[in-house]
Amino acid sequence: MSHPSTSQSLHRRSSRSLPATLTALVLLAASVAGAWSGITRITTGSWPGFLGSVREGLAPLAWNSPQVVAAAIILSALGLILLLAGILPGQRGTIRLVEPESRRAGTSEAVVTLRGLSRIAAAHIDRTDGVDRSSVSTTATRMDVEVRTPLHDAGDLTDRLKASLGTKLQELGVTPQPVITVRVRTTND
Repeated sequence: MSHPSTSQSLHRRSSRSLPATLTALVLLAASVAGAWSGITRITTGSWPGFLGSVREGLAPLAWNSPQVVAAAIILSALGLILLLAGILPGQRGTIRLVEPESRRAGTSEAVVTLRGLSRIAAAHIDRTDGVDRSSVSTTATRMDVEVRTPLHDAGDLTDRLKASLGTKLQELGVTPQPVITVRVRTTND
């Protein structure tokens, strides 16, 4: 049986906020320094004092000096890291939900964000008897659940929670289903 084609637009990737922010800060600093130097040169007729000390410090350096080579290597590595961070796709931010064949009504598709799936799982776990509070973190392949319980002996609570959560994810149609890890701590720990 062939599966209908799936939309790529529903699978959002993480934003490129880190490389964009770093690049923006560097460009902002350079433009502020350039504007300040230019305004100082226009108003006073001379370059700012820090440029003179920078110029005097750089004058004895040759292009093949170890300091210049080290600075070039560091700047090249930073540029390459920013370039790769901007080009390579980030982690997926959603997981596909697949309806069972009996309930499928056409070719519609649905996804849930990893954060939303974590909230659904936490709400499901919190409604379980013996659970005081829970914390859930989800990636595309893993779901880590931490549970606090007032019980002195947790017994098979870990296995029951794992099975219950697996059933809930199956009912939701989470595809592929992440590997579930449950850690139970008593309030006495």
